[in-house]
Amino acid sequence: MGSRVLDLDNSIYKAIARGRFPSAPGHGEIDLMKRIALMLSTLALFSAAVLAGPLEDGFAAFKAKDYARARQLWQPLAQEGNADAQFNLGLLHHKGWGVERDLRQAHEWYTQAANQGQADAMYNLGLMYARGEGVFRSDRQAVPLFEHAAAQEHVPAMYTLGVMYAYGMGTRKDVAKAIATWEQAAAKGSSQAREALARAYEEGMFGLAADPAKAAEWRDRK
Repeated sequence: MGSRVLDLDNSIYKAIARGRFPSAPGHGEIDLMKRIALMLSTLALFSAAVLAGPLEDGFAAFKAKDYARARQLWQPLAQEGNADAQFNLGLLHHKGWGVERDLRQAHEWYTQAANQGQADAMYNLGLMYARGEGVFRSDRQAVPLFEHAAAQEHVPAMYTLGVMYAYGMGTRKDVAKAIATWEQAAAKGSSQAREALARAYEEGMFGLAADPAKAAEWRDRK
């Protein structure tokens, strides 16, 4: 069974993402830089089965903005243990689409899906911990979730994991791993990872020697 992930449509995170990757620190800006870099990571949206069925029907209902119908179709599947349906219900509660926004419910559904290896759920759950959304903020709990999702080649998780490595958030700071992880994400189309690499080489961040040629190379890649 395949999956499909839609692009984010979230005005808060999109507004932040319009800015460039944080530049070199100065005068107590380091923690703020870390958090802004992390905010460039955006929630994964709905997973939908390629094959026809209640999961896909729910996805069609959601596209038609019939959120109640989507939830009605996904709820039984989620209760039966379908990881994609569990993730979708988590996102409905996370965003408040068709239901009252409930981060506790979002966390519960994401956790059930993540425990089955659903990469989108692991990624979104990691973001909840990294941002302190409905839970105590814990980078240490976020990192393994990002790592497991990245191991499935989940591109947003790969970019975010690079941020965690680069700044030593919830794990030992490891610039080499950060660069390697961003390079992998960039190779799979992550514009955030390309910009992170370009900015790192442009300004000599994270202990790297400034290299304008490498910066231009990464920024020009598509």
